[in-house]
Amino acid sequence: MATQRRRRCSLLLGAGGGGNDGGRWGVAEVDKVDGERMGVCRVAWCLRLPRRPGRNQRTVSMNLLLDLKHLKLISLPTRPVICKCLLVVIGLIVLRAIVSPFLAINLSEKSFYEPPTLDLFPGVRKDKFVEVPQIIWGLNNQKIAFARACLTAKFLNRSLLMPSLSASLFYKEVDLLQPIPFDKVFDFNKFNARCHGFARLAWYSEVSNHTEPYKLQKGSGRRWTVERDLDQLQESKTGEADNYQVIHVTGKHPFLWPDHWPVKDYAKVFDCLALAPEIETEVVKVISKIKDAGEKARHEAAISHNKKRIDDGSLNLPVQYIAVHMRIEKDWMIHCKKWEKRSNLKEICSSKGEIIHKVSQITDLRRPVVVYLAVADSLLEDDSVTSGWRVGMIAYEKKKLGVTDIYKRQPYLIKSAIDFEVCARADVFVGNSFSTFSNLVVLSRTERMYKLGVESSCGEDVGLSSYAYNVIGDDGGPQRWMTDMLDTSLQRISYGTNNISCH
Repeated sequence: MATQRRRRCSLLLGAGGGGNDGGRWGVAEVDKVDGERMGVCRVAWCLRLPRRPGRNQRTVSMNLLLDLKHLKLISLPTRPVICKCLLVVIGLIVLRAIVSPFLAINLSEKSFYEPPTLDLFPGVRKDKFVEVPQIIWGLNNQKIAFARACLTAKFLNRSLLMPSLSASLFYKEVDLLQPIPFDKVFDFNKFNARCHGFARLAWYSEVSNHTEPYKLQKGSGRRWTVERDLDQLQESKTGEADNYQVIHVTGKHPFLWPDHWPVKDYAKVFDCLALAPEIETEVVKVISKIKDAGEKARHEAAISHNKKRIDDGSLNLPVQYIAVHMRIEKDWMIHCKKWEKRSNLKEICSSKGEIIHKVSQITDLRRPVVVYLAVADSLLEDDSVTSGWRVGMIAYEKKKLGVTDIYKRQPYLIKSAIDFEVCARADVFVGNSFSTFSNLVVLSRTERMYKLGVESSCGEDVGLSSYAYNVIGDDGGPQRWMTDMLDTSLQRISYGTNNISCH
């Protein structure tokens, strides 16, 4: 006959009978027979107390014994460690139930710029959509138009149906435009992942109701003010239009829509844009070529000084480069000269010599350094753009760098997208503050600096420095440049300004 052993367990009893003690501790008498571990004993082991010699063991409650007898039918783990783990899990579940309401309140108070979670931040509606006309003009005007369409859809609490971009550059012959799907230029899934809870793109296949969409006609002319446009959007958000699954915006191209959104909202949309993998590969190839040229320049400089290596170890430092958005093509110079006369401004145009002089005054990077020139294709046959630079500054454009094949097989839009990323990722960028391309590059770099906790580039060696060669800084060189992230509209970025600063 198996030997019996007596064990005593401390069990927490729930408060009963309307008492205010919130629960009381009791002692239950449990049997264990060697060779046959009973379910009751398995539970009791989790909370067993040492025997107190000299005291009678007795049952605290008949109800407790009845409950324990029922537990015999439950197959629980036999090891104390597993029992403890189960108790921890149960405790965590209870803790989560207690804390969840307060967590939800805290999350609702946070800015929507913080990374949301899929469960707690559902974002814009996935069953209502906004459709916009084909997006046209240059790359950066198209990016602005796309962002404005996204923010409009966000305001209406709708997803934006994936728009078509324009691969070619025609300003008047709209019928000659070559449409290109958004996802051929930018990564659709990465956009939605990065912008989750803020804005959302949708496939046309997500539309379930194929009846006629609601037509939202954008007004035009002087009488169509910013206020009237905002009133129209507000009415569409809550009025008859909201009953439709799709709102189709007609009329003006999105770039020309009245602007209602602050710079920080545009910056968020731009930050969600990631190049399609095929284009990203080409960007990496170009940057690799630039850095190879920089590595070569370092070794040549070392050899010219009769050294096999530079004593200060600079050969082991990462290769850096400067990117210059050089606007000196003829049509630009004609345009900006007229612009200067019309606006009575003197800091819009810059000649090649003025640009070289300004860039040579930048001392952020150790020389020799490669200067990559982002220039129009019409200047690639002009060898003079890479000559005349100061000692220690080796200028390259696409042809001299040997990457023309990468660009030639791409349409205009992709060429611009590659150049944009090469400039945005440079260690130092120099551009024209009246160029949309330059403005968006600086906005991208400013956003990255803010993420790193840097809100001013006025000091030395801040990293990701940007300059405007058309504006003279306090030291006589090019003006240090950061985007004003507190600006209430994109006006100055879209159309240019010489009112820039380093913070």
